[in-house]
Amino acid sequence: MNTFQQYISRLSILAMALAWVAWHPQPVAGQAGPVFEDGQAQVVPAFEEKASWIREELWVETEFDSDGDGQLDRVHVAVVRPEQTDTEDLKVPVIYGTSPYYAGTAGGGLYFFWNVNQELGEEPPERVHPEQPRLRLRPGISNAFVDSWVPRGFAVVHSSSPGTGLSQGCPTVGGANESLAPKAVIDWLNGRARGFTAAEGGEAVAADWSTGKVGMTGTSYNGTLPLAAATTGVEGLEAIIPVAPNTSYYHYYRSNGLVRSPGGYLGEDIDALYDFIHSRDSERRAYCDQTVRDTEMVEGMDRVTGDYNAFWAGRDYLNVIDNVTAATLMAHAFNDWNVMPEHSFRITEALKERGVPVQMYYHQGGHGGPPPMVPV
Repeated sequence: MNTFQQYISRLSILAMALAWVAWHPQPVAGQAGPVFEDGQAQVVPAFEEKASWIREELWVETEFDSDGDGQLDRVHVAVVRPEQTDTEDLKVPVIYGTSPYYAGTAGGGLYFFWNVNQELGEEPPERVHPEQPRLRLRPGISNAFVDSWVPRGFAVVHSSSPGTGLSQGCPTVGGANESLAPKAVIDWLNGRARGFTAAEGGEAVAADWSTGKVGMTGTSYNGTLPLAAATTGVEGLEAIIPVAPNTSYYHYYRSNGLVRSPGGYLGEDIDALYDFIHSRDSERRAYCDQTVRDTEMVEGMDRVTGDYNAFWAGRDYLNVIDNVTAATLMAHAFNDWNVMPEHSFRITEALKERGVPVQMYYHQGGHGGPPPMVPV
């Protein structure tokens, strides 16, 4: 394996390894612990037995009330961790993924997109809104990362974004609550936020098995949210690997004063994405539709001029990049016509200027494509 291959093979592990190597306490004699070879976390036999893994679900209290019910929103969280976190009091770092997609989406075609068959300057046809998607209710939230990282001695945590699945709140598609929701989960992992066994009421749940050190990753919208969390400057988020992230909703839906559609989604706009992800089943759904989609978005997104304004500025992570301290590995494809490579380039350059540890992995694929886990 040549030097370049070694470099590439370690890129994907770089951020995750930081969470363990630099901050994980040394296990006591006889206790299971991490094993590293060539800088990479290895599978440890003591952590491999899936039947012994501890699985739990809870709701973490955030610092916002986006659905206007007078109570702080709680987000749904699922945890998978080695049994030694109970039997041996082992403290482990966390691989964390969050998404608006985990519980199901509107899916099924373009019927809720904007109808682009209209004359220039004329009023567009009224947009049709989809019905609420059926929730995919099952134990846990997602199995992503679990089989790869729990055997290496990590805990894996997932959460559903506000207004999706069993999480409270409203989806805002880049609004402040989408950054503060994962921040709350990271705060909970560090003992700074409260967790409960239920969405309302419930008994307190503590993450006393966590070292407090977290690495986040994901692709597309799921890759945007690690960056969103990092822009809060939350303590404990040590590393992020955003894959094909949308780093500015203006750049995603507008271009130099023109309304544009991301590749493959003619007629989509930010309010259509709101409809696509809004899966919360509660009496607050109508409130979210009225206040977020039908008021904030309709008044702010400006389909007439396509200009950059305060609405879009609030959904541009470059504007809050000064808060990012997490080591960052960006990944993007040159042939991504959905989220253009510019989205990662602009963030990478900004982090370099600010002295934040950052690497950029480009490849020739399409949308998505994480850095390789093995030599290439």
